[in-house]
Amino acid sequence: MRVAIHITHEALYKIGGIGEVINGLCTTPSYLGFFNKTLLYGPLFEYIGSPSSRLGKDGIVYFSSKDHYDTRNYYSLFKPILEKYNIQVVYGKRQIVSEYNSHRRTEVEVLLVDITQINKDLLNFQKFLFWEKFALSSIKYEYDWDFEQYFRIGVPYFDLISLLYPEAQEFYHFSHEYMGIPSLLALELHKEFNPVKHKRIFYAHEVAPVRRLVENLPGHDITFYNILNRNLSQGISLESIFGSQEDWYRTPLVKLSQRFDKIFAVGDWVAKEFEFLVPMVDKNKIKIVYNALPLDHFSWEVKLQSRKKIEECLASKFGFKPDVIITHVCRLVISKGVWRDIELLTYLDDYFNKYNLKAVYILLSSLVAHGRPPQEIEKMVQAYDWPFEHKEGWPDLIGYEIDIYRKIQKLNVRAKAIKSIFINQFGFTKRKCGSYLPEDVSTLDLRIASDVELGLSIYEPFGIAHMEVLPWGGLSVLSTSCGVYFFLEKNFLEDFKPYFALDFISCGEDLSTESLFKITSEKREILEEKLIAELAEEIFLKISKTWEEREKNFLKMQENLYKLDWEYIISNYFIPSLP
Repeated sequence: MRVAIHITHEALYKIGGIGEVINGLCTTPSYLGFFNKTLLYGPLFEYIGSPSSRLGKDGIVYFSSKDHYDTRNYYSLFKPILEKYNIQVVYGKRQIVSEYNSHRRTEVEVLLVDITQINKDLLNFQKFLFWEKFALSSIKYEYDWDFEQYFRIGVPYFDLISLLYPEAQEFYHFSHEYMGIPSLLALELHKEFNPVKHKRIFYAHEVAPVRRLVENLPGHDITFYNILNRNLSQGISLESIFGSQEDWYRTPLVKLSQRFDKIFAVGDWVAKEFEFLVPMVDKNKIKIVYNALPLDHFSWEVKLQSRKKIEECLASKFGFKPDVIITHVCRLVISKGVWRDIELLTYLDDYFNKYNLKAVYILLSSLVAHGRPPQEIEKMVQAYDWPFEHKEGWPDLIGYEIDIYRKIQKLNVRAKAIKSIFINQFGFTKRKCGSYLPEDVSTLDLRIASDVELGLSIYEPFGIAHMEVLPWGGLSVLSTSCGVYFFLEKNFLEDFKPYFALDFISCGEDLSTESLFKITSEKREILEEKLIAELAEEIFLKISKTWEEREKNFLKMQENLYKLDWEYIISNYFIPSLP
């Protein structure tokens, strides 16, 4: 029996990109054909609801020790481990259904561990062993609960999986980001550990601490990636240039993943970033394993229906049906480079106006992970026509949202042909966005209707959202700092490229290393604007502006659709890269 174990904070709910990847993997036929069982493992964050509902609406709880809830006499099985480590567990299964393809579904097992009262003697002994064997000084980081909880779930990990799968011949342990690294390292501490039986993979959805470096450098990606390119081939490490990054617990954990069998990098930059951070790593361990989409049959009629819905929503507000719909669906963080969207739209507006065309730009992005409560949304809709107008302060604009809205306001004042809307919400439905949307409109409709998805990120390890408009004939306008750019370059031919890439990194190629470090925000903005100004007309010409152009691109994409599917990635990248 071959068992896959994914260690993640998204074992119970899909919250972000990692959950999207796990869902994509676990529901794909080739993955299901390779693994006999899949377990999602992580901390139990809270006790909410009844014992039988601890694994959510799609879950079935077999056993919840703290609740004394037991459906199959699991207590006698788990009792020795529960008493040894003084932990509680919730064990069962849940169904995973692909959001974009309801035919892709599967059941996975789930094991959540409450380690808040863990046996302190065993915990401290394991911390000592980590210091002795791996030179990891836990005392530097144990004040941070995020480090502490993922360290703690590693203490009983070997015993728990051995208990659940005594017949397994092979285990594939996937640490999604830093969260599973302590558990995978802990395997080495057991005398029964067999590296042939236990394959360990670090799934690098990013490389700590690269994101924070790129975000904090005034020159962002222009500075960082030019510095990386100049030093990587010489074996000069990230920390020798930018200083020690071990103030953040994720850095030493990620470095220790070089002990594992493989490092799966979701993009080409991630592979280089890992090597830059850990120059002594065996380069053969690093494998690029891209992300993908769970695709289904796509029909032109569905495209027409979704487009009509969105056009009618916009026409009711603006008094016109847009010739072009431009979207950007993302988390609202600095790394998404949203200010670059606005700069590009400023230049595109001239071309739309010149050709007497109208466009609408929709930024669907929020600082609030799960979005604003529906009741608060409706109050704002009634009070001041949210999201077409905003006010600063909760439940409306907070933090970075304020700065972005101010930029969009300025754009709307200047623009002649493009209207811009900032929807600071998570999801595009009537419940999420208020009564101005019809009941039958969904986020998927917005993705299907979009002509262009912007993604001019300064740091984007992959960028699944950049691909979501492609199956429907849309265009992805992205930066070469995005991992998905390399995937598209490798898999789409010159005669059909459903994307346009802006190489902001090249703006710094002719600068000296000293000058790269001295780039100010003002200087970077000048470099960015210069590149955008040079390419804006090319981008405008590539955008589908008529139904004839849309249908042509839609039909052409149908011939290439398989390349975007998880099945293609798992068959060509994931399984061939396994140890």
